[in-house]
Amino acid sequence: MKEETTPAHDKSLKLGVLWGVIDQYVRRGFVDLETLTDQEVIDTALRDFLDEGDANSAIVDGKPAWSDDDIYVVTDHCGDLIEKAEKAVLANEHWFAILFYATWLEHWVNNVLISLSVRSGVPEGVAVALVRSCSFNLKLKDIWTSLGATPIEKVHMRAMTELMEFRNGFVHYKWQSRSIAEKAAYDQRVEEVAKSGQALVTTLEDLEDQLLFSGRLKSLRSQLGLVD
Repeated sequence: MKEETTPAHDKSLKLGVLWGVIDQYVRRGFVDLETLTDQEVIDTALRDFLDEGDANSAIVDGKPAWSDDDIYVVTDHCGDLIEKAEKAVLANEHWFAILFYATWLEHWVNNVLISLSVRSGVPEGVAVALVRSCSFNLKLKDIWTSLGATPIEKVHMRAMTELMEFRNGFVHYKWQSRSIAEKAAYDQRVEEVAKSGQALVTTLEDLEDQLLFSGRLKSLRSQLGLVD
């Protein structure tokens, strides 16, 4: 039996696709946030997207005809990772929370650096190769500032570094033996790192909003009818 979608589901899907277009155009600096209103940003991004699609599509009976080969999509796992991390914290599964938060952090760093690179005129393929080949610390220090971004505050750098160190110890099984007397304190630290993940996510999402969206992320989504 063919599964039918509801009008609410169809609307949500359409808004998600539209936001995906606008998000990428803003991230990569293809629209001018300094001179355009929220509605003008949306209209410009969608118009340019459609014009580019028409230009690259086949012409059938004198009209552009899009195919699946003309549209590229990306699966964003960031929301799922945060959701799983939060559930792991509530279940006292602190190592898994660290794993999910740290994976989100890697996605976040790579996404922001690719966006900044494209804004700086670096071809996207080169930007992707760059983030794949560099260490986490190098990305957040030398590469970050070389792309014109303000250095990240030391307190946030320490939090990110610690999260990644715990994650690496878990993934690569870099366990160290500890005395029974030390174990309780170490377990407490693992719990603290896991529970600090959400605050770090909030901080970095705010930083990303200012850096790439000029603080207008929520207003742009609201203009489109999306409520977080």
